[in-house]
Amino acid sequence: MEFPNDKFKPRKDNYSRARGGPTKFLYVSCSSCHEPAMIYQKDGPGTLRRYYSDRIVWPPKLVQEQSKVTAETVKQAGSLACSTADCDNVFAHPMVYEPENRPAYRAIAGSVHVDKNAAQAQNRQNN
Repeated sequence: MEFPNDKFKPRKDNYSRARGGPTKFLYVSCSSCHEPAMIYQKDGPGTLRRYYSDRIVWPPKLVQEQSKVTAETVKQAGSLACSTADCDNVFAHPMVYEPENRPAYRAIAGSVHVDKNAAQAQNRQNN
């Protein structure tokens, strides 16, 4: 699987306005097998500590699954993991971000590579 070269339109809502700073799309791939995992909209400055379920924009199957997740059901949704059959790398564990009562996933340090565009991610996958 490869990251698409599509242009994604940033989601502008109260959450992105509250964060301030730039909105960017991050290309997240597995650190073990380098398989593309997701494209994530990061709002505001700082490191990537959690993935909000409504900010995942690719792949379509994951977006569809996450659209049904609420703060009450995020724990039952399970962890985010590599989609490759041979890889059992887990990226993040489900949580509720309490200040906003928002479904999210706590990122596991070192479990993913984050690139700023599809070309960088593709280069990493090929090397």
